[in-house]
Amino acid sequence: FILDRTLTPAIREFGFRDVRMIDPTCGSGHFLLGGFQRLVDEWIRHEPARNPRDIAQRALDAVAGVDLNPFAVAISRFRLLVAALKVSGVHRLSEAPDFKLNVAIGDSLLHGKRFGMTATDGMFEGAEHYAGTGLAHAYASEDLAEVNQILGRQYHAVVGNPPYIVVKDAALNAAYRQRYASCHRKYSLGAPFTERFFDLAVTGPRASQPAGYVGLITTNSFMKREFGSKLIEQVLPRLDLSHVVDTSGAYIPGHGTPTVILLGRHRAPAGDVVRTVMGIKGEPSTPSDPAHGQVWSAIVDQIDRAGSESEFVSVTDTTRETFEHHPWSIGGGGASDLLETLNEAGTQKLSAIVAAVGRTTHTGEDGAFFIPRGWARRSHIDGYTVPLVEGEYVRDFAIDYDLETIFPYDVRSASVLTELPQHLWRHLWTYRRLLKERSDFGNYIEDRGLKWYEHSMFFPERFRSHIGIAFAFVSTHNHFAIERGGMVFK
Repeated sequence: FILDRTLTPAIREFGFRDVRMIDPTCGSGHFLLGGFQRLVDEWIRHEPARNPRDIAQRALDAVAGVDLNPFAVAISRFRLLVAALKVSGVHRLSEAPDFKLNVAIGDSLLHGKRFGMTATDGMFEGAEHYAGTGLAHAYASEDLAEVNQILGRQYHAVVGNPPYIVVKDAALNAAYRQRYASCHRKYSLGAPFTERFFDLAVTGPRASQPAGYVGLITTNSFMKREFGSKLIEQVLPRLDLSHVVDTSGAYIPGHGTPTVILLGRHRAPAGDVVRTVMGIKGEPSTPSDPAHGQVWSAIVDQIDRAGSESEFVSVTDTTRETFEHHPWSIGGGGASDLLETLNEAGTQKLSAIVAAVGRTTHTGEDGAFFIPRGWARRSHIDGYTVPLVEGEYVRDFAIDYDLETIFPYDVRSASVLTELPQHLWRHLWTYRRLLKERSDFGNYIEDRGLKWYEHSMFFPERFRSHIGIAFAFVSTHNHFAIERGGMVFK
C-alpha cells in the first residue's frame, strides 16, 4: 500500500533508470524487498533483452537501507541476495555474482547529512564537531563510512516503519534533541524519524516542483500526547503532507501499537486540504488473511473517494490548517464534527474544574504487589488490597478488573501503615531485597523517605477523591467511566 503511493509514482515521475528508494529503519528488509521487485519488473518490462544479472544489480543499486540492529541488517542483506539470485537465475552460491548491496548498520538519526526544509541550521555537523561533548558517537558494529555515504544523498522515495520507543540513554536522548526540532518532552522515536524521513526525500523548493515521496506507518501517539506538539506545529506545516490514514482499527500483524500512515512530499504544501481516512470501528475479529481484513479493505477501497463512509472508516478532505494544531482528532463517523461543536459550545477547559489528572499509583515492582482477585481472602489479608484497574478494563462506560494490588495504606486517609498484619508482612518480606532496590529519580525508595514496602510512587490525594473519570490512556477509541473511589489506576 505504501509503495503503491510512493515508489510507483516516483518511478513514473523520475524514471525507473534514475529513481532511488531508501528505508532508514529497514529492519529485516520488508520494504527493501518490495521496492527491489518493483524495480526489477520495470527493467524487465522496458528492456527485456538486458542480462538478468545486470537487471538485478541495477535494482539493488536503487534500493538502500539502514538499521542500527546488526542482526536485522544481516537478514535484510541475505533476503536481498536471495531475491537477486532468483532474478539472475543462479541456483548455486558458488556461481553467484558479486552483488553490491546498499544495506548498512547504523543510526539514521545520528549519521549522514541534513537536507532542505526540515534541516535545522547548524544542528547537524559531523561527528568531529561534537568531540568531547558525549554526542559524537558510533557503535563499533556500525558501518559508519557506508552509512554516511547512504545517508549523504536524498532519495525519490523514502518509506519505512520507524521504532516507537522512548530513548532512555541520556547522552543519546540529548544527541537527538540537538539535531531534531520534533524532539520534545518525553518523545517517542516516531517523532524525529518522521522528520528524518522527509529530510531524506529529494527536495522540491516550491510546491509546483518535483519532490521525493514519503510514506511511513508510525505510532499515532504523537497526535494526542504532548511530545507531538512540535512535530505537528513546527515541522509538518512546512511539508506537503498529502494523506493521514488512521490504521489503528486495522489488524496489522506485528503492530500492537495503534498506528497511522503518513504520506507526503518533501516540498512546500501544495493545496489547502489533506486527504484523511478516519477510523469509525475496529476489526470485529482477527481476520484469517490480514490483507483482506474488513477495516484494511475499507481503507484501500475508500482512500481515493473523498466523502465516502462505511461501517469502518470515513474519508474526507480536511483543511490543511486543521493539521497545523496539536492535538489531532481523526475520528470518523462525525467524531471530528462533534469535537468541533463541543469546543465551540464549551465555556471553560477541563483543567479549570479538576483537582488532578493522572494515574493513582506506580508500585515499581508489580510482581510483588499485583495479585489475582480472591487471593487476599485465601491468604488471610482481607482489607489490605484494593482493585487495580488497567486501561483495557475501562470500556463502554463501565470499569472492570481482574487484578488487585496489595495496599499498605489506610483506605480512608491514604496514609502509609506503620504496622502490617503477619500474613502480609511474610509475603512482602520475601520480596524485601527487590523492594528496597527500587529506584526513582536516581534514589532508592528508603533514601526518598519512604518505607521499603510502600508503592514506589503513590498519590494519596487522587486516591482520596470520591468521584473521578477513568479513561484508557492508550486505546484506539475513547472510553470513559465514572469512578467513585476505592480503586487505583496504573
